[in-house]
Amino acid sequence: MPQRKRKPFKPFKCIKRRRNSYSIERKQQVVNYAIEFGRNEAARHFELDNSMVGRWMKASKEWTEKNQNIKKVGSGRKEFYPEAEKKLYSWIMEQRKKGLSVSYTTARIRFIEILKEPEMINIYGNSVEEFKASSRWMSGFMKRYKLSRRRRTKVSQKLPEQTEELLSNFQQYVIRLRTEKSFAMTNILNMDETPVWFDMAGNFTIDQIGEKTIHIRGTGNEKNRFTVVLTCAAGKI
Repeated sequence: MPQRKRKPFKPFKCIKRRRNSYSIERKQQVVNYAIEFGRNEAARHFELDNSMVGRWMKASKEWTEKNQNIKKVGSGRKEFYPEAEKKLYSWIMEQRKKGLSVSYTTARIRFIEILKEPEMINIYGNSVEEFKASSRWMSGFMKRYKLSRRRRTKVSQKLPEQTEELLSNFQQYVIRLRTEKSFAMTNILNMDETPVWFDMAGNFTIDQIGEKTIHIRGTGNEKNRFTVVLTCAAGKI
């Protein structure tokens, strides 16, 4: 009898299962369903392996603790106490309108006082014991409300439109007068006087970014001052 030809041997292909990635939110949804209806029902409903659902249920406690820590510590520019921070910002702006200086220390103390108010206790509970007015919080608050530490400036004076023309005319006048009277360079002096107050307020305050004039009010002794006169000769004496 003729022998049948055997079919060539083909090795079995290894079928790789595709590994799905599940987010914490999705896992938590499965765990919540399993707690309510049972692990087996959750596995059937979401078409998952029974043991996988069990592992997720055990690990869900750690997810909760991590989420609580994240909410407590905060990240980036997230607000710790939004309503309290709004109240602090309004208070700072009120002080600046009065011309009063606001330092980092003053802002921290004021914020703790705000957290102690009954309105804030109803919202956040007794947060004063847990809250630390750290430099990190202060920096985040300043960024959130576009504030910065500003140096006091003098009230700016606008120069007249014909400033260059006036300077040129004055220069020509001095040259003509010197030629006519034969004044030596040592006899030409430039003098100016400036007041200096005995009450020197601080030079720094918290204020809005972009504010051009930073005014800081003193203690009311603005009239107590002395005058400094500065003189400069045009040539060597």
